[in-house]
Parts: sequence; C-alpha cells; structure tokens
Amino acid sequence: MKYINVAEANCKNCYKCLKVCPVKSIKYSDNHVEVLENECILCGRCIRNCPQHAKSLVNDISGLKQAVRESRRRKVAALAPSYIASFGTENRFRIAGALQSLGFDAVEETSVGAHAVTKEYARILESDEMDNMITTCCPSVVFLVQKYFPKLTPQLAQVLSPMEAHGEFLRRKYGDDALIVFFAPCISKIEEARVSEKRYIDGVITFKQLSRWFVKEDIELEKCAEGYFGNDPSSSAIYPIFEGIVKDVRANLPEDSHVFNKYNFISVQGAKDVIELLEEISEGRIHNCFIEASTCYGSCINGPEKPDTEYHPISTGIDMMRYLRADKDIRETDLSSLDLSRRILPDPVKEEIPDEETIRSILAQIGKTQPSHELNCGSCGYRTCRDKAIAVYQNKAELYMCLPYMSQISETLANVTLSVSPDYIIAVDRDLRVKECNLAAQHLLKMTKNEVVGRRIDEFLDPLDFALAVGEERNVPLHKVSYNERGITVNQTVIYIPEQGLAIAFLHDVTRQEQETESINKLKLETMEMAQNVIDKQMTVAQEIASLLGETTAETKVTLTKLKDLIVYDGNNGNG
Repeated sequence: MKYINVAEANCKNCYKCLKVCPVKSIKYSDNHVEVLENECILCGRCIRNCPQHAKSLVNDISGLKQAVRESRRRKVAALAPSYIASFGTENRFRIAGALQSLGFDAVEETSVGAHAVTKEYARILESDEMDNMITTCCPSVVFLVQKYFPKLTPQLAQVLSPMEAHGEFLRRKYGDDALIVFFAPCISKIEEARVSEKRYIDGVITFKQLSRWFVKEDIELEKCAEGYFGNDPSSSAIYPIFEGIVKDVRANLPEDSHVFNKYNFISVQGAKDVIELLEEISEGRIHNCFIEASTCYGSCINGPEKPDTEYHPISTGIDMMRYLRADKDIRETDLSSLDLSRRILPDPVKEEIPDEETIRSILAQIGKTQPSHELNCGSCGYRTCRDKAIAVYQNKAELYMCLPYMSQISETLANVTLSVSPDYIIAVDRDLRVKECNLAAQHLLKMTKNEVVGRRIDEFLDPLDFALAVGEERNVPLHKVSYNERGITVNQTVIYIPEQGLAIAFLHDVTRQEQETESINKLKLETMEMAQNVIDKQMTVAQEIASLLGETTAETKVTLTKLKDLIVYDGNNGNG
C-alpha cells in the first residue's frame, strides 16, 4: 500500500532522501524519485528530511472522521504515550477534552498496553526461551528485520506491540463493535494496524493529522476544557523515551532475578545504528542481549509525524519522565488475561544482485576502471560506488547520478571549451575584477591568467558594458565595439549571471573582416571614381564629335543643295 507521495514538481534531484533512507527503498528515474512500497520500512526519514517538502504522508482519514461524527458505535481514542511530548505536559487532560469534543466517547492511554507488553517481555526473559530478544514495539524495526534480516526474525519477541495489546484490552472493555482509533507520531503504525492478524485497531491517525483536525474544528488546546481518561496512568508511559523500555522491563523483574546475570540490556536508536547492530547479530558476535530498538533518534517521542509545535520532543520527554516519577498513585491495570502472542514471519525483499564483471562494467562507464577510482563519497545517496552500481543494475538508480564524475565531465568540457574557443571570454564580479579568462583572452592581453585574475577590467578594456551588466543586473546585447588601443574590433555581448553576480563577456574578433570590408569599400570607391572619369571623358569626346558633326553637316547640306539645283535646273535656279 502506498503511504508516501512524491510531488514531482518539488523534487530537485538533491538525493537527500536517498542519503537518509536506511534501506535505499527509493527509485530514481527521469529526474524524480519514487518510494518502493515493498522495500520501504516506513521510518519516515525521507519525509522529515526532504528540503523541498516534496514528500508527504498518504493516509486518508476522512472515513474515520465521518465515522466519529456519525456512527452510533462507541468511539474510542487510544493515545500513544508520546502525545505528551507532542502536545505538552500541561495539555495532558486538555487533549482528552479536545478528543471528546471531536466526538469520541472515551479516551485512553496506550501506556497500559505497554505495561502488559513489559510483563510479557519479563516473563520470556525469565523463561530463558531466547538467546537475543529484540523488542517489537517499533513496527519499522519489525519490517526491517523481516525484509532485510529475515534470518533474525526468530530473535524478534513474538509479542504484540503496545498498540495491539491495548486494542485487545479495549475490545474487551468496549465491545467488538467499538470504533477504536489509535493516535501516534508514527507512519509504520498505520501499516502495522492494517496487516495485523487480530485487527484490534480500526484505523490510525498521526499526531500531525490530529493537530490539523483540531485547527479545522477551531479547537485550541490552550483554551480547551480538560477531559478525562478511561484508565489510570501507567508507569510504562516511559516507553517512547530512549531507554524507556529497558528501564521499564528491568523495573518489572524481581531484584534477585537471574536475568540480570545472563542478559545484557541494550538500547539502540536510529535506523543506521539498528542496522549495524543487526549485522553484528547476523555475524554471530552478539548473544544473550535484550535489545530495545527504535528507528527514530530519540525514540517514539521524536516520530516523523509529530506536529510542528514549539515543544521540543527530547526536553518534553524528560519532563514526562519527571511527571511520572512524581506520581506516586499509579495503579497498574491488570491485563494478565490478554493473549499477547504474535506470529512474525520473514518477508525478504527479492533483489537481483549482479556478478562482479557486471558491477565493474557499470563502474567503468563512469570512469571508475580501478578500485582506487571509487571515491565512496556518498553524494549520490549510496554508501559506496559499488552499491550505486548495483542499484543501477536493479533500475533503482541512474548511471550518471555520480556527482564527482559529472563535475569532472563538466569541468573538462568547460576547460576544453575555454581553451579552444577563438573568442575572448572574460568574467568579472560585481567589483569589476576579473574572475576568469580563457586562453584566447590571455593572448589578447599578452598576460597569463594569474596576472589577469583579480585585477579590474578597466586596466585592460573599456569597462562600460561590464559596468552596465553588473550595475543594472542585465544582459548587454550583441553590438560592435572597437578597442583601438588593442588594435581590434569585436562583436561583443555580456551575459549577467545573478546567482554568482558575474558578468561574462564574449568578444568575437571581427578585425580582419572589418579590414577586408574597408578594403573592399575603398576599392569600390576608387572604381567608382575611375568609372566617373571615363564617363566624363567620353561625354567630352561625344560633345566635341557632335559639334564637329554639326558644322560639317551644314556645309554638306548647302553643297548638295547647290549640286541638286544645278542638275535639275541646269544652273538657272529654276527661272528658265
């Protein structure tokens, strides 16, 4: 069942969820992540640690809320004892009143279920039935063992969790038709209730969801009337504090019990430390230990679904212990008649592991051809380069998630581009000091990079475009600039990079083109002048020819006329 949703629009490829996920139950593909439900242990670390808030809990409680409002069944709220760390010691009875105002007929503390579990743990220890005994109060620990350390499943205490034990008690107290809702700061409790064989709990609502429910109903705890609990408090309310289970179990063993001589009592918090301990057990180095294990640092009081309040869970948890120690009138509820047995079976994750040749082939594709090339920096989210290569083979990761490799590639491409580019490339900061320049620019300035970097651009070039770019934080579009002192003409554009406050100028040398253009224009002008001279001379000659032709024509006309008259009129001028 899907419990964690990923908003693709918010996922920024930071790999933070992969880094914090203790079992790497996250698939990275097409620039976003997906939580693999069958591999997830529901510790909630990916939700709590996502810097972009791209992950959220999927837990539809609308049906439970409607049932609380409308159902005629008895509605019972079961509160995990860590509620004090989430809502404050001073609001202990107010939260009971708030739940009753929401429509619950009864509010009970699950610490009584924890006490029943403590008694069962103590009984098993005294019976010498187990070598190591790992507590089963944290469902994420149970899922971790079932999925990733299946051979250690027999070392889990086959005992109901406090939630389930309390649920059994409430069923007997309020009837099989009662609606029992459990409240906790935990995601994995939702799945525990769903897959439970005994199904004592009808649904789970997290403390964060409860806090939002209060807001929607305009309920302010500080102003809420105090309510009441349907059961007496229990000393086992220290369960959600780190070492709380160990302290409670030790306190419920006879002082002269042989258990103290046989067993070591160990408390482990945080998935990383729990995994390391399980590895030690798997290798046969740990025996005769009672192990309190929680995947949350600080244990349950620091669960992933605690509300966003001003209460600090650790200090509030200490206050809770002080409060319990000060209460001398605790009367433990007798739950000895409950059946606390539980069957926990292995449920191993099936993953195909590539052979050594395949792993080396995958690593070679990102330049890791030798073991010495494997940095194991963890930037991709995986512990080692080999782990990442295996994830690539399993289609859970992409090959180029290796940040050092991609950084090296980018740096190489940048260096090659800067080196071979014929354009002059110069970057300056907000103070107009040169931060970078390529090889072509160094040749232009006739200086080495070390001689240029750190000096103001106005020592070398006209700073106007650079000053406009950084001063107005804008790009300066392409235009022609002549640097006469350098003897060059360039097509120049300046790009402003706001994230770094840099102005990067690209100067494309067009000096030769300009010279060629000028030479062509000069040749054209000279040709035009020559053509004009020829035309002028031709016009003069034509005019002179025309003038001569005109005089000759007149004389010829007179002569021919006379000759005509002589022939026609025989010299008598037509008078005869």
